[in-house]
Amino acid sequence: MEVRAPETSEDGDPEEDTAAALQRLVELTAPRVSPVRSLCIRYRLIRKLGSGSYGRVLLAQPRHGGPAVALKLLRRASVAKTTFLREFCVGRCVSSHPGLLQTLGAPLQTPRYFAFAQEYAPYGDLSRMLQEKSLPEPMVKRVAAQLAAALDFLHGRGLVHADVKPDNVLVFDPACSRVALGDLGLTRPEGSPALAPPTPLPTAPPELCLLLPPDTLPLRPAVDAWALGVLLFCAATACFPWDVALAPDPEFEAFAHWMTTLPRPPQPPPPWDQFAPPALTLFQGLLDLDPETRSPPLAVLEVLGDDWGLEGGGGRLGVLGNECYEEEEEGGSSLEEWTEEEEDKD
Repeated sequence: MEVRAPETSEDGDPEEDTAAALQRLVELTAPRVSPVRSLCIRYRLIRKLGSGSYGRVLLAQPRHGGPAVALKLLRRASVAKTTFLREFCVGRCVSSHPGLLQTLGAPLQTPRYFAFAQEYAPYGDLSRMLQEKSLPEPMVKRVAAQLAAALDFLHGRGLVHADVKPDNVLVFDPACSRVALGDLGLTRPEGSPALAPPTPLPTAPPELCLLLPPDTLPLRPAVDAWALGVLLFCAATACFPWDVALAPDPEFEAFAHWMTTLPRPPQPPPPWDQFAPPALTLFQGLLDLDPETRSPPLAVLEVLGDDWGLEGGGGRLGVLGNECYEEEEEGGSSLEEWTEEEEDKD
């Protein structure tokens, strides 16, 4: 089943919309979740790649053979089964696009965890690369083109990623010839109610930052376009442009003043003045304060052939933090012992 935006068939009857199609797919997949006593029955666990409040990600080798995978574990005590299945189903539906991390195989559940496999990105995530230094201009453009295409693919199927950030961009080679957008845990059908971020996030657009609970806004692709603009700034500078897109953040206030002053001052405030006009035009579109007039991700393609003014890049020291893919040198046996101990608690 393919999840796509609402359409009208030739006979005039509306086709199943994205939310209904996704819900039906979740219901069809639920009986197919395979119960196992331990993940070690299916996989040889190699090391931990990352962890968070959701659970953890492990590097694992399927026992039946094949390439290593990233095994995502979600704690059953804190994640609803429908939430787990929604992420799995969305992942399977969009895995055909090279700019989106592939979800592999069938979903599993142990006494303590839900789990599914994804393709393994050997170079970790983009925030890890940016801890050292910014990317040179050709690499920034490669990342931009691939993520723009991935987001356009999602949006064309009526989905909004809603969590675009450097931590969720997986890297497959040191030149960024292939990157893929991962972590579809917050991906929702367009129009779903969107809340304000629970904590200040530099990638959240101002329309969401201004919300006060319990107010919501319909989730729109413009949310991803804004986050893509922030991410490209990060790739070029190895830092975020602001802490939160809301006054009284001084960096955001300076940017917003420049964007809203008419006629617009020819010289943008620092650090935006380091970019050449084509890059500034791109940022002005993706980071338009009005979501109704914000540029779509594919606006990136219009300036790929232009000079962005990054002077080769790769020279600015990185300051980005990173929670995901913090590899630890854990042997397979210790991980398998940990897994068995965890399951024996239940």
